[in-house]
Amino acid sequence: MTLPENRKHFEELIKKWIILEDSTIEASSDLIGNSTNPIVKAIIDLVKMDSQKHKRILETIRLSLDTAVTFSTDDLQVVGSFIEKHAAMEKNAVETAEQAVQMSSLPIPKFLLEQLLQDEKNHDAYMHELNEIKGYMAADT
Repeated sequence: MTLPENRKHFEELIKKWIILEDSTIEASSDLIGNSTNPIVKAIIDLVKMDSQKHKRILETIRLSLDTAVTFSTDDLQVVGSFIEKHAAMEKNAVETAEQAVQMSSLPIPKFLLEQLLQDEKNHDAYMHELNEIKGYMAADT
């Protein structure tokens, strides 16, 4: 993204994506009241929460484009502590979720459990990537 026109296009894509996430959040808010079924409400709410999370991440990316991203020694300690504490919990969560998925025979609960399991696996992958970033950032301090 070294060329100015690439950066401008990238920023436009991020802004467009934020608008799309806003649309999903709004549609979810409008639709959630149309059902009394707790499963339907939960699915809509999960999509809404994911879109809220995506929007927050995208806004952070957009704001970070104009500043250098650095980690202080204190930041690196916090990240290291978070990775260490979260890794053990995440491993346990993945194992528990895998067992729950295997035991579930009803399609809707199984679907929801599989989504949660995928989230837990993603969290585990985030920790590995965050640890690599931490190492990269530590080399710069």
